[in-house]
Amino acid sequence: MTGRIKLNLERGKLEAAEGGHRDQRCEALRKEFVNEFQRTREIALKLVDNLTAISGYVELMMMRPGPEPRISELRKILDHAKKSMALLRDCISNLHELGRRHS
Repeated sequence: MTGRIKLNLERGKLEAAEGGHRDQRCEALRKEFVNEFQRTREIALKLVDNLTAISGYVELMMMRPGPEPRISELRKILDHAKKSMALLRDCISNLHELGRRHS
């Protein structure tokens, strides 16, 4: 074997070893990515639960007789909570789909 061929073979071994490390790093990053998205999805689900409770409480408060300004303010709270819940549900759906594609 000439020195040139031996050097090329050694480079090939080195490149293969570096490629293996790169694959391990990519896999570690992929796992970290999926874990972070799952954690974010769980947080978003908890926020939806909390907003659902707030909405239910506001709806109960609106059923009680009281001055119109109070009812108007409660409606605003309810509207904001429902809009936030819709946004979070969209985020959860997107996170679920993204996690499914990358897990």
